[in-house]
Amino acid sequence: MTTALVPYLEKLDAALAEKNILTDQLNMIEAKTGLPKRNVVLGGVAVTFIWLAIGIGSSLLCSVVCFIYPAYKSFKAVESPQGDDDKQWLTYWIVYSTFNILEYFADLILFWIPMYDLIKCLFLVWCMWPIPNNGSSIVYNNVLRPWLLKNESKIDARLDNVAGKVNKYVDDAKREATAFTDSSTGQALSAGVQIAAQSASEQLDEAIAEDKDKDI
Repeated sequence: MTTALVPYLEKLDAALAEKNILTDQLNMIEAKTGLPKRNVVLGGVAVTFIWLAIGIGSSLLCSVVCFIYPAYKSFKAVESPQGDDDKQWLTYWIVYSTFNILEYFADLILFWIPMYDLIKCLFLVWCMWPIPNNGSSIVYNNVLRPWLLKNESKIDARLDNVAGKVNKYVDDAKREATAFTDSSTGQALSAGVQIAAQSASEQLDEAIAEDKDKDI
């Protein structure tokens, strides 16, 4: 064991000492197999690493690994009174979302990169790693934040423009729906629907009454 790994193993042991659903399952596995929880986790990491390298179902596995844990930690951050962890996980989700958008448009190129899912997973794990200057912090502060600050006014203007058009379409649809309801055709259709609903209700009541008579 190298000295460089000791701090990380100590953090892992501290996390495994917490009381939650995951550690309860690990305690059960430890009791049945006799393997320490740390070894079980490290073995799972090794299996995940190999799985991602092989490529069978690796895309789904990468999505699970890089979404479920951050989602749970985000929940913990929202429920905690401190604000530092909120910023940490908001930063991760900004980087994660941007990465997914870029990945979508570059899919035809990324498909040909060997072990791409493993590389992607390692990158996102680096982004979520619980250290002050993790991948999310570096990417956000050096790439995304300067670009967003530079183009913030343009982005806001386009979003306002889109929101205005959507609100206009919604208002037009409401007016057309109201006009149709008030028209003779709309009223006739509404009356027909009410009659059909009443008829269906009566038939259902009759069927229930017949079933009761048969049971008697």
